[in-house]
Amino acid sequence: MGVPRRFAVPNDCLSCALKRNCDFCNLPQPLMSEFSAMGHLTLYPANATLLRAGQIPRGVYIACSGRSKLSVEARDGKTIILKIAGDRQVLGLSAVVSGGTCPITVTTIELCQIKFVERDSFLRLIEHDSHAALACATMLAREITTSFDDVHDLLLARSSTEKLARLLLSWVSGEARNRELRVPTEFTHEEIAQMIGSSRETVTRLLSDMKRKDLIRLEGAMLVIPNRIALQAIATCQRSLPGRTIGSAYVRPFLPLTA
Repeated sequence: MGVPRRFAVPNDCLSCALKRNCDFCNLPQPLMSEFSAMGHLTLYPANATLLRAGQIPRGVYIACSGRSKLSVEARDGKTIILKIAGDRQVLGLSAVVSGGTCPITVTTIELCQIKFVERDSFLRLIEHDSHAALACATMLAREITTSFDDVHDLLLARSSTEKLARLLLSWVSGEARNRELRVPTEFTHEEIAQMIGSSRETVTRLLSDMKRKDLIRLEGAMLVIPNRIALQAIATCQRSLPGRTIGSAYVRPFLPLTA
């Protein structure tokens, strides 16, 4: 795998302006100082490949800022985008811990600040410190749970229309219900097709249908969703099964409308 173009940044987690109250940002001292000294911080541009499916990762990539897409290639050669990983995702974690190959390809969508920690250093850290081990176990458990929900959601959706409606609703699920919802448009129809396991032509047709029915509209670079209830009706008309509840999507990606 070729080394992507990247830009070095100061290697200091202790005084980082992006630091938050979460897993590897909130380790107790002196563990935090030890973790800060590990690896290096790097700025990667958009379209840089951090991990490639089938290869053994050199270490873990912690996304301090920026988003990446996690994808796999199906047997027919089609690319499927599993999810969009946001800030604080630890990429390559399961492969590093298990000692296996990476099951997914990870590509940056935008400028990302990444904390890279080499495999051996990371394994020593979680082997000798219970706080780091617990943080690692928590993230792995969260990854398994959300992956199960994602598979449930995909398998129980019977049409591309339903999948597209669910994708829209997953993005706006945390927004207020008494106002129009606005989503930046930045992905292509091909990319959204990869997100829902459909074709570009189908996505183009479905989005046109939604615009014609006033379920969505475009205002410059923004996608406006004026009728959440109508989208919910589309998403739930075939999704319910006795005794089953479909979990919400793990990551709420931005919805594309640019061909």
